[in-house]
Amino acid sequence: MTQINEQADGIVLGLKAIPALSSVRFVREYSSEPIETPVSGFLAAVGVNSAERKNGFIGGDATSALKGEMYSASIEIRLYSPNGGNGSGLSEIAGEILSGLKTADTAGIVSEPSVSSIEFDTELNTIFRRIGFRLEFCLCEEGSA
Repeated sequence: MTQINEQADGIVLGLKAIPALSSVRFVREYSSEPIETPVSGFLAAVGVNSAERKNGFIGGDATSALKGEMYSASIEIRLYSPNGGNGSGLSEIAGEILSGLKTADTAGIVSEPSVSSIEFDTELNTIFRRIGFRLEFCLCEEGSA
């Protein structure tokens, strides 16, 4: 899980560097830090929905000496709107995150980006949108053939 969290953190760092997202506070969904209530600004809770690690040899005829572990994870960012803001700017920020994934993904490991419709969180008493994507990467090394 550490490898997946590191890759997700790298994507989030890339998103934070985008000027249009400077007003968004990114937090880990399952950290020891509670999500503030009421939500005072745009808040993006980043979580890993599912993860998978596959051991084995990677490649084919051209790269038969390449071996390592393939990782795949489903990542979700729940983007919360400021409480009392009636969702003003929520769709624009969600769109910036979605398009920003292309910029933040310097390693080419992000696929299947998507954005949900607007939902309501009764616990936080605010609206939010889900931005989902998949991370797929290999920690590989050249072996002897």
